[in-house]
Amino acid sequence: MPRRGDLDPIEIPLLLPNIMLVDVEEPRRFRYRLIGTDCAQSHGFDATGRYLDEVLRDMAYRTFVIALYEECVAKRRPIYSETLFASERIGAAGRHVRVAFMPLSEDGERVNMVFVAQHVSFPDRMMRATATSSKPARSRKLRTTCCEAETPIFYLTYSSVQSPS
Repeated sequence: MPRRGDLDPIEIPLLLPNIMLVDVEEPRRFRYRLIGTDCAQSHGFDATGRYLDEVLRDMAYRTFVIALYEECVAKRRPIYSETLFASERIGAAGRHVRVAFMPLSEDGERVNMVFVAQHVSFPDRMMRATATSSKPARSRKLRTTCCEAETPIFYLTYSSVQSPS
């Protein structure tokens, strides 16, 4: 299993905006150590230093995401997941999020960090325009749309974690 030191940011400069490093703490809790700029923008805020269970508001989605991290850690293997979110504002698919969770270990046995690569796409042109705008007013709308007014409507995971019903 790779160590954190095996990842050299110089070798993956184009991925940096789309990655997260998540600490695995005991008793079991997951804390964002680093969040790439595109990840922060797509979520509407930078959660660096915060715990997943504090940031993810929707209980079913929080349970689902934490289960993905738990499986990645317990089985010491990568996990791939996709989620489609519905936007209440536009009444259609707002975001399509694809995520790979990859375990890291300092001792080769216990997973102490998860390397996360995330890709977010916006199926709806209106959402894409809102999300990619650099104007502050639109960024505020993105925060509301992506974090508070969205509902996960579709989950696809290549793992044994069950999607919430």
